[in-house]
Amino acid sequence: ASDARPVLRSALTQANRTLREATEGDGVPSVVIRASPGAGKSTLERELMAERAADGQFVNVAFHVPTLALAAEATREAEGLGLSAQAIRGRSALRPDGNGPMCAKAELVEQASRIGLSAMEHFCERKAEDGTIERCQHFEGCAYLGQFRVDATCHFLATAYFALPKQPGVDPALRVLDETFWKSFLWIRDIDPIAFKAPRTFLPTSGAADHADLLKAAAQVVGKLCAGDSPLVLPYSAGDFTAFAELERRGRAPASDIRPDQDCLTQKRKLEKAARAHRKVSRFAAVWEVLAEAKRLGLSECERLRLFTNGDKEVLRVMRKQPLPHKEPTLVLDADADAEILAAVGCNIQAEHELTLRPQAHVVQVHDHQMSITALLGSKSHRDGCRGVIAREVLRDRQTKNSGVLVGATRAVVQKFFEDAKHDFSSKSEAEINQIMLGTKLHGARWLWFGGRSLGSNRYKDCSAVIVLGRQELPVSTLEDQGRALWGDTHGEPLNFVAPDMKGGQWLPLVELPYEMADGSGMAVKVPCHPDPRIRRVQLQSRELATRQLVERIRLARAAYRKRVILVCNIPIPGLPVNELVSWNALKGDRIDAAIAISLVKNGFAQFKQREIVENAPGVFETIDALKGELGEKKSSAALIRRFKRFAKPLGGKLRLRDCRRPPLDAATPWSVELLLPENAAPEQRG
Repeated sequence: ASDARPVLRSALTQANRTLREATEGDGVPSVVIRASPGAGKSTLERELMAERAADGQFVNVAFHVPTLALAAEATREAEGLGLSAQAIRGRSALRPDGNGPMCAKAELVEQASRIGLSAMEHFCERKAEDGTIERCQHFEGCAYLGQFRVDATCHFLATAYFALPKQPGVDPALRVLDETFWKSFLWIRDIDPIAFKAPRTFLPTSGAADHADLLKAAAQVVGKLCAGDSPLVLPYSAGDFTAFAELERRGRAPASDIRPDQDCLTQKRKLEKAARAHRKVSRFAAVWEVLAEAKRLGLSECERLRLFTNGDKEVLRVMRKQPLPHKEPTLVLDADADAEILAAVGCNIQAEHELTLRPQAHVVQVHDHQMSITALLGSKSHRDGCRGVIAREVLRDRQTKNSGVLVGATRAVVQKFFEDAKHDFSSKSEAEINQIMLGTKLHGARWLWFGGRSLGSNRYKDCSAVIVLGRQELPVSTLEDQGRALWGDTHGEPLNFVAPDMKGGQWLPLVELPYEMADGSGMAVKVPCHPDPRIRRVQLQSRELATRQLVERIRLARAAYRKRVILVCNIPIPGLPVNELVSWNALKGDRIDAAIAISLVKNGFAQFKQREIVENAPGVFETIDALKGELGEKKSSAALIRRFKRFAKPLGGKLRLRDCRRPPLDAATPWSVELLLPENAAPEQRG
């Protein structure tokens, strides 16, 4: 990491020069900086922006980051560098003073935006035909609009804003996209085939003949898909399909009668009518447009349209990608950027720069268990084993750095661990549940899940260890639908899909993938991988690289000391060299060891009578008889209990962590609760 700054500075300087000189062409001119998480690319880019501003070479910049919290943090940093910066808060975000949302009509406006209505024109301000100005009653004191009136040359916005129309007052000559963004441009929607074949009540009666032709074609398209045939064999041209799409769109309910000066109830009623029509119109029109594009290309199969059964209901799914709404030159700062995916969504990549940093970490990985979401959710035994692993790492941290342990998994798995610990979420909203799980230590650790919350955040940078339970594995159909949206119906090799079995299940083939071993040795494992190389790219992003992003929340590249990474899943993770490959049973360790660790973390003390061991570490042993059976089988465990009991006897039989030994440890040193005993607490002597 100490050698990375000049290399990264050179790459960013070249990238900005390339984008300044970029000429218009197909797609958005883009440069990709693919630097390891924690390399400092975002911070250094802001420093270079400040240098250009000092030299009089600065252009207005829209800097997109994953979350509003990161936007606020980046704004403060930019202001400290002397830049004129402003963080943009979404309409539903709280005002900086916490007094309500930024926009008084946030819910209505966001619904309108989802169906393509201009928020400014219909809810904020517009000029009527007679020249009068119609304004929202909250216009003058609107916190949302007020932030755009601030004279700033650098705006920091959440990545979600990149998919929205240009905001008033934000007119950048350059956009910086920090972290991934492409999934927001995939348009995947479901349609009821019966509704698709039904009469369009929203169409005017004057076009009855055209309406009849459309319904006939809709029935034929569904019929071909039901028979497993391609609707492209039907006797319709690309122009015919386009005409059907245009006819559908004529049914879109007019929204021009939604005015900014109307009361909320009137606007809500009109908007609900427009939204109902929009859902049908946009989805029905998309079917015809997808068919028209495939026909125009001379294809015989349409990959972006499929009919399937979900339970007892048939579903017609259409998959496409939306065009990038902004054409300004774009700098992509993403450790996981995939040039082929970016090109598919409309980036015209002018140059790529790559910088890989070796993590300052000791990585321990399970080699014999995939630990799927289903396994973690369905097996209390697996979760109990994970709790023992977490407790040991928490104890190890408290005896050494005492800076915290981070645990990550899918959100569903995280919630299951909290529910196991008797958290009742039945009456809480998803936002409230998220807040509780993010702000509450469980089993002595902090918790996080895959996705946007694990992108870019420095919140956990001081933690000494991270444990990842399982992995994020999208269903095969979801992966394939994303692949269809990105590359379906394009010239070249058709996409290779996984055929379902007799019960409709899709099973990925096992492929041997190598581990990157820290000592250079060669080790590999067979894991499920999608057979299509393009869809495999999507899988890599959502599975392997999502794990790496979560691990990197503890900022390994720039760590002042070696940190610990525990991967409870056998899938190799690029960029994380493995120091120890262990079995799941070895990682779980001895149950007595786990019981002592869990009790110390949960209660702050451990006791060593059999009843106390069972009660103080629930989940390890269900009954005293189960504990007796363990001690009878494992003489070493029974001996360990006796040693702890002798050590705790002068302390009243209750051992607290403050009474334990604090041995000097580095990240690679093997650890067990036995190390908590003083060195003079010798093992039993056998005659």
